[in-house]
Amino acid sequence: MTRLSRRPLAWAIVVLVLAVVAGGVVMIPRLSGPDLAGTAQEQVISVDSSTRSALMEAADHFLETDPARNKGSFLATDKPALHPRTFCHEDLIEVRRKDPRLLVGLMAWCEELARSGDKLVAGSGYGVPLLLTMQSVNGRFTVQHVDEPGDGDANIPTIRAMFSPEGAPRAIELAGAGSDMEKGIRQEARTTFGLPPDAKVVLS
Repeated sequence: MTRLSRRPLAWAIVVLVLAVVAGGVVMIPRLSGPDLAGTAQEQVISVDSSTRSALMEAADHFLETDPARNKGSFLATDKPALHPRTFCHEDLIEVRRKDPRLLVGLMAWCEELARSGDKLVAGSGYGVPLLLTMQSVNGRFTVQHVDEPGDGDANIPTIRAMFSPEGAPRAIELAGAGSDMEKGIRQEARTTFGLPPDAKVVLS
């Protein structure tokens, strides 16, 4: 499946269209019911705040830095001299137990950004529900595998397979609603690259 969009500001939201346009009115169906319930059977568990923070930190680090995941992004391919980086924000959906591992379901929003002079350059971006298989190794969580939804007709069925009965509707809702995370991600990039808070964003 294609995760990365070559249109910098058009997030590649991988979810089937959830809105039905009729007579100019957009009608959003309720995100519940058996047709959207997840089918994963592992036990959903609660985690304390320190474990949650450790899981999200590990997920964020992996999504931002894994070479295999980010090698096809636009700036890294076409403008490597800018030394682009991927910046992400994740919303936790659920944690399931699959001993000795944990299955961490989340909604990931990521954008590839770089500095060029006094400007911030935007490259590829995507938003997608993910299921990360994680395990504690020497006291630190590491990502061992990532499951992603399929495209087209396979999208909703694969999201349902990835998440619990309660988690799948939440994942579909987050993917279909879009996100305001772009602003926060770009502000983080400005700080990282030593740019002022009002530095202009330009498209690659």
